[in-house]
Amino acid sequence: MFTFMKQYDLSDKTLIPFLTHERSGLDYAVQDIKEIYPNANILTPKVFYGHEVRTDMSKAKAWLESLCYKE
Repeated sequence: MFTFMKQYDLSDKTLIPFLTHERSGLDYAVQDIKEIYPNANILTPKVFYGHEVRTDMSKAKAWLESLCYKE
């Protein structure tokens, strides 16, 4: 993630952090993103447990639809 962020200037963009995990959660990821892109509009992050989306993407699709994203 950090390699990507160092290569691309997303300073004035809207960023929507999301991840899957089983135990670790976000930790300091959003704080780190805010430090790298202090002028970015960072929306509330979404966290999914890996087992929730491994075989059923309905929760992820519902979240994307709530953001007005369509396939």
